[in-house]
Parts: sequence; C-alpha cells; structure tokens
Amino acid sequence: MERPGDLEITVEALSETSATVVRLRGDLDMATCPEFETALEGTDPGKRTVIDLSGCTFLDSSALRVLIATARDAGSAGGDVLLVAQDPGILRVLQIASVDTMCQIHETVESAAITQAP
Repeated sequence: MERPGDLEITVEALSETSATVVRLRGDLDMATCPEFETALEGTDPGKRTVIDLSGCTFLDSSALRVLIATARDAGSAGGDVLLVAQDPGILRVLQIASVDTMCQIHETVESAAITQAP
C-alpha cells in the first residue's frame, strides 16, 4: 500500500476446498470499489467466495452495496459468500447494514473455507 486510502486486492483459489479467497487490505470505499468489483468478476458465483476483510481499515456504503450484490448473485447461482472480519468497527458496520444476515462472518479464512454450505 502506498498511501492511506489505497486498496490492495489479491485473489487466490483454494484447491483443497474449491473456494476463492478475495483478500482486501486498505480502505474499501467509493474510490476503490470499482477495483473490488473487477476482482470479483473473476470469481464463480456458483461456488464459495471468501472475502477477507481482516486487512480492511474502512468500509463505506458503496462497499456494502458491492458485498450485498455479490451475496445475492452467489445465492441465485447456488454459491455462497462468507466474510472474514475481526475489527470491531468493520463488524459493527456489517451488522448495522444487516450484511451479517446474508453472509456468515468468520474470524479466519481457514474457518470460512471449510464451513459447510447452508
């Protein structure tokens, strides 16, 4: 990360669970959401996508919109989206927006990747 407000995204396929992990580090806001959406285009909505927010320092309403749309698309395609978050501020935003009712939230990528599908 070069400056505050920047976002680093890595996408990794976990062959042992056939889940895709999208790791975010930095601020997820109106300026960085297009990059996040582009990264999500490479995931299969019919499978498990784990979005790792443990390195995320900020979420705004545009980030919530992307998370909700991704969860809905996955649900329609027979897949699921699980989130990884530990920061109390990030967790609170997810709860206020009821994202936690659409996506399971885990403390680690490993626990999210091995969770049984609903």
